[in-house]
Amino acid sequence: MGLLKDVGPAGLVPAAWVFAAAAVLGLITARTVLIAMVVMDVLLVTFFLTTLSEMNGPVLGAWQRVLAVGAVVNILGTVDLVVTPEADPLSALALYAWIVLPGAAYVRTWAAMSGPTYRHVYLVGAALSLVGLGLFAAGGATLLDDATVAVAGLAVVGVGQTAGIVTAALQNGERLGS
Repeated sequence: MGLLKDVGPAGLVPAAWVFAAAAVLGLITARTVLIAMVVMDVLLVTFFLTTLSEMNGPVLGAWQRVLAVGAVVNILGTVDLVVTPEADPLSALALYAWIVLPGAAYVRTWAAMSGPTYRHVYLVGAALSLVGLGLFAAGGATLLDDATVAVAGLAVVGVGQTAGIVTAALQNGERLGS
């Protein structure tokens, strides 16, 4: 893969979680969220298509499936924002999918790795996705209805997924001789 494809996600993943937290807190407009979703759709589809021949095997194949399913769910969320801007169940589904899908792929990555150097970062990333999912769901539930708890959940997810993607970028750098 090219350098941008190898290291770009290490910057995009944490940026996406900061953006999601800002949206939950109401710091950005619905129009800004829509624009960001369209940009994400384009990036996901482009990355998926340009890495089809490169992302195979047990680990990269799992991540290729994350891209495929994530792109579909994200596009549905984008359409939902346009069609029903006052109630966006598919947009919420897209957010939950981006919490769960990488978490599951981190478990697959952890299981497939043999060396201890990076292996446990992926397991921690998966665990933090699960913990963050619980916090986010609890914070958004009618029972709590607490944006601070929901954002804390997104922060936990963001830390775990950022650790995993930065680790992957470092591993790619080693393969590239960087």
